[in-house]
Amino acid sequence: MLKTLAHRALAFTFALHLAAACAYGAGRAQAGAKPEEGPKPKPAAPALKDYAGRYELEVGLIPVSTLDVTLEGGELWMKPSQAKKRKLSRARRAAFTDELEGRPVSFGRDDEGRVVSLTFFYEGEPYTARRVELPPPSLKGNTTFRLKGYPDASLVVLTGSFNNWHQSQLLFAREGGDWVCRVDLDPGVYRYKFVVDGDWLLDPTNPDTAEDEAGNVNNVLEVRSP
Repeated sequence: MLKTLAHRALAFTFALHLAAACAYGAGRAQAGAKPEEGPKPKPAAPALKDYAGRYELEVGLIPVSTLDVTLEGGELWMKPSQAKKRKLSRARRAAFTDELEGRPVSFGRDDEGRVVSLTFFYEGEPYTARRVELPPPSLKGNTTFRLKGYPDASLVVLTGSFNNWHQSQLLFAREGGDWVCRVDLDPGVYRYKFVVDGDWLLDPTNPDTAEDEAGNVNNVLEVRSP
């Protein structure tokens, strides 16, 4: 008798649980509830090539005025002007670590998702450099500048008083094993310098130099009337 009552009680309890489960499922279906989902996968990290390019800082704020970010062998590298090249290791999506100095480096994007800036630290303070689009090499003009050697250089630029010392405007190209840049200059006296992968360089073929007010030594070029 007791066994029979126990079996009936167990069956009754099971039936109640089953009815409750069915009612819950029917209620969610009528309410249009979606089935429960597991955790969504994290979005893939942006491709490293998205960050490659040149970034510029206002000249005169600090010694660093340009930062060239390159993708080499599947790794991201950064070359600040007048400083050593260093590898960037990814910390999270758009945040990296400068492996040479152990400081954070981060990239900013605009509303359309394009990488437009780079924030880095110099002497403990953060600075943000804007990304610039480099023009094609300057190969037409009445004045030719030539630099021999540097076969492994990534970017060679001409800068001077004729373009307000802009460091991303007049690009060299390889011609016959040399770096060559041509630009139209009116008659006059100009001061200039080369920038090879962010490092300033005097023109080895021009012995004429002069020191500016800040103590920087630059090449001097006189363009005469034809």
